[in-house]
Amino acid sequence: MVVFTGCITDKGSYKKKNQDRAVCHVGGDKKAPWLVACVCDGIGSFAQSEIAAEMVTNGITNWFHGMEKLYPKKLNEDTLLEDLEMTLRELNELVCEYRGENAIDIGCTMSVLLLLGRNYYIFHAGDSRIYLVRGGLYQITRDEVCMVEKDGRMKSLLANYIGRNPQLWMSKLGDAVQEGDMLLMGSDGLFKRLVYKDVADCAGGIKNDKKAQKACEALLQTVMGRGETDNISCIMIYISSL
Repeated sequence: MVVFTGCITDKGSYKKKNQDRAVCHVGGDKKAPWLVACVCDGIGSFAQSEIAAEMVTNGITNWFHGMEKLYPKKLNEDTLLEDLEMTLRELNELVCEYRGENAIDIGCTMSVLLLLGRNYYIFHAGDSRIYLVRGGLYQITRDEVCMVEKDGRMKSLLANYIGRNPQLWMSKLGDAVQEGDMLLMGSDGLFKRLVYKDVADCAGGIKNDKKAQKACEALLQTVMGRGETDNISCIMIYISSL
């Protein structure tokens, strides 16, 4: 299998700081690569939520570097999945502990994707999104939000996020990829103003990591040009061949 990846995060044109974090790490060799990717969007109403997003993405990075030495020679797929889930729960506990010890509100969404051979596995909390691009944009994750009435108007609020409770509830799902598929991950700053044509226009020319990175940058510029005011993160994973 051959995969090409790109990853970018930006504060955008309007906000003073970036509360998003995004990482994508590829291991293995050219014949049998595997990867883990994560997007976190800090909760804007909590002024220092970039701390939570950074704690999670740094934790994913550390987990990858540890597992890269062990998988697949010493660990099988099931054990790797179990270890990743345990790590995510521990990271949530660390964010909760940080909140309590420092008496500040922090929290973030989390969308994690693990690609092992033809199969992908997702761990998700919040309203960042993962899409499958296969002749259209198909949202894989579900936005975990609820509607509340405030000042006579309906408003959506996050119903689930990292740091909300010490006991983390995550959506877990998975499926198989096909040659030519793209998995597109991002914060809501990316997807609010994105349409399928934007992705299709840049997908055809992806032949290496450099072009995948350029495609991520192009999508970021596209939504910024349409007036997006939020932080923007984008991870692109293109399945070139199986």
